[in-house]
Amino acid sequence: MCVELEKLFEKLTTREGMESLFAEVEALGLIVGFLLAMAESLFAFLPLFAIVIININSYGFLLGFVASYSGTVIGSYLVFLLVRYLFRKPAQRYIEKHERLGRMLHFIDTRGFSFLLILLSLPFTPSFAVNVIAALSNMKKTVYLSILIAAKAIMILLMSVVGYDITSFFTSPLQLTVSIIFLVVLYFFSKWYQKYINRKLEK
Repeated sequence: MCVELEKLFEKLTTREGMESLFAEVEALGLIVGFLLAMAESLFAFLPLFAIVIININSYGFLLGFVASYSGTVIGSYLVFLLVRYLFRKPAQRYIEKHERLGRMLHFIDTRGFSFLLILLSLPFTPSFAVNVIAALSNMKKTVYLSILIAAKAIMILLMSVVGYDITSFFTSPLQLTVSIIFLVVLYFFSKWYQKYINRKLEK
């Protein structure tokens, strides 16, 4: 067990190890990258950022982007449809007892398009929660799908640009520093925007 953990640590912390990992993933086929991105939408604990980095470094920028993008769009929409058709009616009583959730759903029904578009474009948004809340609202299925198609393209592109050729970070401190600063800015903007929506809900 310790030997396996040591090998994994080496793969994640050395250039040679990461290149070996990307080669192993590439050998499994593009469908694996697609399924990983799709699985993240169903299981919120999986790190989408890491999956995107693995995909674009394993399959190349274009194919890695396509696998990540299509996987996360299909996975997110699948969660939306499952909640919409299986849990929406049973959840009505719960919604009626929680005023804040009711206000949130009303907000999405009336002004949700632009807010969801921006929110889902940000890498640090809890996408699973957004998919569930949108499914409980009255937003049309085609409208939410159009939001996902546009927003996920922006989000995956941002992740891909930051994470592409990640092994070069070992030899380029400047590139690593710029990427970290960019991620920190995105993180704080994501948090600010979520608080901004909360303030809108309280009005």
